[in-house]
Amino acid sequence: MAKGQSSLELLVTVGVVIAFTIPVLFLLLSVSSMGYEDTAKAQADATARTLADTMNTVYAQGPDAQREVLLNVPASTESLYAADGEVIIRIRTSTGSFETSSPTIAKIGAGSRIIEGKTGLFKLVVRSLRGADGKIEVEILDPASP
Repeated sequence: MAKGQSSLELLVTVGVVIAFTIPVLFLLLSVSSMGYEDTAKAQADATARTLADTMNTVYAQGPDAQREVLLNVPASTESLYAADGEVIIRIRTSTGSFETSSPTIAKIGAGSRIIEGKTGLFKLVVRSLRGADGKIEVEILDPASP
């Protein structure tokens, strides 16, 4: 009878420990995922600023200027594009899509494409050229795409 009682007490003790541990683990997991989203938002914002600054530099250098830029975008990135005087990065969050943008003084050319499905470190080429109207335009190109 003593062996059965000690086994039951051990089982109850382990059950109580597990019952208190599981909610704490879920709380830690949710806090860490919120921190991850904040980090991804900050990283996307920094990437947008870096690309906009590079576009402004190339634009200021005049036609036929070109520069490669190494970007580090978060893993949750949906798209990256430049349009209407700004660089926009869209990322996925637990509450839906989040867009961050950075303004640019450069006129963005029609040759710029939406870059989708790329995350982590990758290179983009930023180049300036004369547009159809004779004004300087800036394009972003992905050298890895066909």
